[in-house]
Amino acid sequence: MLLISMIVVLFVFSLLGMEIAWAIGLAGFAYLTLSQFTDGATPMVLFAQQMTSGVNSFVLLAIPLFIFAGELMNVTGVTRRIVNFAASLVGHRNGGLANVGVTANFIMSGCSGSALADAAATGTVLLPEMKKRGFKPAFSSAVIASAATVGPIVPPSISFVLLGAIVNISVGQLFLGGVVPGILMFIAMFAVTWWICKGRAYPLEQKASGRERRIALFEGTSALIAPIIIVGAIIFGVATPTESAAVAAFYVLFLGIFVYRNLSIVQIINCASHAAVATSVIMLTVATSKIFAWLAVKENLGVHLTNALLWVTDELWLLLLMINAMLLILGMIMEILPIMLILAPVLFPLLTGLGVDEVHFGVVMVLNLMIGMITPPIGLNLFIISSIGGVGVIEIFKEAVPYFFILVGVLLVITFFPTLTLFLPDLVFRQ
Repeated sequence: MLLISMIVVLFVFSLLGMEIAWAIGLAGFAYLTLSQFTDGATPMVLFAQQMTSGVNSFVLLAIPLFIFAGELMNVTGVTRRIVNFAASLVGHRNGGLANVGVTANFIMSGCSGSALADAAATGTVLLPEMKKRGFKPAFSSAVIASAATVGPIVPPSISFVLLGAIVNISVGQLFLGGVVPGILMFIAMFAVTWWICKGRAYPLEQKASGRERRIALFEGTSALIAPIIIVGAIIFGVATPTESAAVAAFYVLFLGIFVYRNLSIVQIINCASHAAVATSVIMLTVATSKIFAWLAVKENLGVHLTNALLWVTDELWLLLLMINAMLLILGMIMEILPIMLILAPVLFPLLTGLGVDEVHFGVVMVLNLMIGMITPPIGLNLFIISSIGGVGVIEIFKEAVPYFFILVGVLLVITFFPTLTLFLPDLVFRQ
């Protein structure tokens, strides 16, 4: 009864529009309060203890550092250099600036680790230019919002860092596990954009000359080195994910101060303050979700969910299909972070007990929840692009439907062909 009350409180406050961190925290507090009127009262002090332990993790230090590096990239012009490099490669092909957006987001995903950061950065640069070229604003917005979903799949990834901390999985293995799925997402979205733009006869960019490509490559190389440093440091055991995040932030600082020479002390302080605010929101959600997850485990939510799923079927492929469907639905109505924090401790023991590799399911879970970034009513990518492009969320989603289905297709391929995910982690870590 207490478990049901906690879940009801969470959904009621969420539907009323309360910030998810507060909704989760109040749901946990409601449980503790109601338990005082039962024979097995749960000590109220657990609220503070669990919240504190939830954020007491060395791995989580990587989050503010990656966010800080992303902020610095936007200020120093790294984003525009990546866009120019992408334009020199694919701007003259079917899709024009639309596929420049897809390509730029794929490259950006190796730097920031955040779908929202990538969507905001590339959207700010490309949406005005696409409008000038005659692209339908809703379609332009849909392309950028959808392409940015690859951000947390290609390493580095803030979502993988969080998931690794939640269920104690190697973040380095998760990073490598996301490489092939990220490439498949890029290829699939590039193909869809090519097909749509060809049918609508959207304009192409002038083909870049050899000299222009060399200049774009030279200017973009400094930015492209960042993901190599991050992933390489982890693979070769030089640094932990947290330490590699610090290296990434330092590298972008070095670019801005000594290479591009366009970064001032005031801008650095502003980037740090923005990163601090963004991190505080994430950490508050992590802290409140910790008490919620602890209470859910105490009430045997995992056992109830496992029994319910196994009552329907004991076929592994069907269980994976059902869990994917459940996560897709939840991704439409909840933010990604609380879903991971609440359900990961429940789902991972169930699936690993049935023989599913934890790295494989970790990638599947994050990819699934990224699709929720382009589905209303909660799709955050839709909202951030809507605010940049001035187009309604529903209009953007209508144009994003083909991307939704192609991403679901990639999700199913990754789900039922685990070798695609585990090939690189097995090659590097499990020899």
